Amino acid sequence: MSIIEKIKQKGTGKTASEADIKSAEQYIGYAFPAILRSIYSTVANGGIGPGYQLLGVNGGHLSDEGDTISELYLDLCASDEYDELWVWPRGTVPFCHWGSSVYSCYDATKPANPVVWFDPNVRDMGEPMEKQFKPHKDSLESWFQGWLSGEKYRA
Repeated sequence: MSIIEKIKQKGTGKTASEADIKSAEQYIGYAFPAILRSIYSTVANGGIGPGYQLLGVNGGHLSDEGDTISELYLDLCASDEYDELWVWPRGTVPFCHWGSSVYSCYDATKPANPVVWFDPNVRDMGEPMEKQFKPHKDSLESWFQGWLSGEKYRA
């Protein structure tokens, strides 16, 4: 059974249109990894998965701030007038929300799309950004496999 079929067994919902997926990709400047693109088009437009669930594209599951995956990414990429050291790493796309502004993020600049935890609660303003990121999985696919096998994800 494929990983997508296993994900479908965990939950499904309204899927995203190809136009909405492409629009989100253009908005962030990176193509979605194949597994995430397949989830959006054949399983659900976010709203499934662990924690507070996967973020969707237009018309899908939103963050608690009301953002799609691409809107949240661009919000995080913006400079912070109060914190001159705030520089979001390009290509680090938040895709799953855990509450308290904690996210699982994949690296869109690397072929395997490694996953990191982002926890802004461990960094004070003016401290290095790196403090907020902790490596989690070596690929986005292994992140999904871990979830499907029942691993308990905690930042």
